Amino acid sequence: MRLNHNMMSLNAYRTYTKNLAAQGKSMLRVSSGDKITRTMDNAAGMAQREQLRIQIRGLQMSQKNMQDGISMLQSAGGGLENVITALNRIRELTVSCDELKTKEDRESVQKEIDQMLNSVDSIANNTEFNGIKLLGKGIGEPPTIKMSAGANVGEYLDIPINNLTTTNLTDTKGNNLRSIDIVSLGNLDKSLDIIDASLDAVISIRSKYGALENRMESVYYMQRENSLIIESADSSIGDVDIAEEMMELTKSNLLVEACNAMIAQSNKLPQEALRVLERIR
Repeated sequence: MRLNHNMMSLNAYRTYTKNLAAQGKSMLRVSSGDKITRTMDNAAGMAQREQLRIQIRGLQMSQKNMQDGISMLQSAGGGLENVITALNRIRELTVSCDELKTKEDRESVQKEIDQMLNSVDSIANNTEFNGIKLLGKGIGEPPTIKMSAGANVGEYLDIPINNLTTTNLTDTKGNNLRSIDIVSLGNLDKSLDIIDASLDAVISIRSKYGALENRMESVYYMQRENSLIIESADSSIGDVDIAEEMMELTKSNLLVEACNAMIAQSNKLPQEALRVLERIR
């Protein structure tokens, strides 16, 4: 008599282990939400997804940079408005010093002008963002700040840094605000030229900052839109379809249960064969 392997039971067990593995894979996908849980699931898709995620992280960081840049320009804009207000006040005081004013009156007005000039210097030296002086650039400091404006190499914006201290705001002849002298009547026109040139310079800088802020806002919204598009592409590659995967999980559960039943049934066959042999004996 020859004793053979229970091939029916072995085949049922092999199918059982296959379905059990499929069940585990479906459970992992449902619990993680990822279609690709291992490189072997989809090597090309895994590589493509990593590239997309690099782009997404770069765009997200660039969006943060744009928000920081906008905040910095808004801080500079506030300082510029205060400088313009101070310069307008200095101009009003200068215009008021005509020949009807006594020397004592002009000296009193000069003191107020000097106080306003000190205020301009204070604004220029104390308008900062994250430790960077925005309106009081020192000697040897870079004239611009490079800010990343994208997820790739070479994508950046230059933000100009200016020096608006009273010794740096000058007219076309190089006379600075600190040289304003209204005590002597002959200096009135010269003082007004210096003030007007300084106002023009500050207003021009404010306009450039405003245009740069608008550009940053446009870049920010464009990057956010691009980020959403890339995230959608990443999702289509790697995110699991829960409804479809639940169907697969249910199918695997049923097959595992069926295999268990088949294994139990096939294991009874040798016992039935023994009973038949016992009857023959």
